[in-house]
Amino acid sequence: MTLLSTPALITRQRQNLGTTRSRGIELDTVFRPSPLWTLSAGYFLSDATVRTAPAAPELLGLRLPQVPKHQAVFAALYRRAEGLLAGAQLRVSGTQFDDDLNSFRLGGYQVLDLSAGKRLAPSVELFFACENLFDSVYPVGRTPVETVGMPRRIHGGLRFRLE
Repeated sequence: MTLLSTPALITRQRQNLGTTRSRGIELDTVFRPSPLWTLSAGYFLSDATVRTAPAAPELLGLRLPQVPKHQAVFAALYRRAEGLLAGAQLRVSGTQFDDDLNSFRLGGYQVLDLSAGKRLAPSVELFFACENLFDSVYPVGRTPVETVGMPRRIHGGLRFRLE
């Protein structure tokens, strides 16, 4: 619960809230137009609000912090029989709040990730990936100093699958 808020400092105290209600729907689909391609999409709607707050009635009806109302993911994967694979994934998030009073709004964002790999053995895969391909700058915190999400990240390595 927020006790005091100034432009330079926010004082909070953790307390039991009362009750919340989270309603929503999650939809996922996978489509395989050919043996080489897999397309998938997912959508999540979340309506998460404060229902009772005996110690802080001003929170009634407000959205829960860090819970976006809308989230979606779209992905395409190309996989060849000889073990070559390539994929792309678009992650989308709607707006959310970073605080209990719904004062610090975080804008939505879209991030594109790419990956490629080659199976070297039945249980070993060489991979390379680029997360946040376009180096999008998006806020993940604002209490009160803005914090941004992960910048472009390029990584790779070997994946071992133990069965």
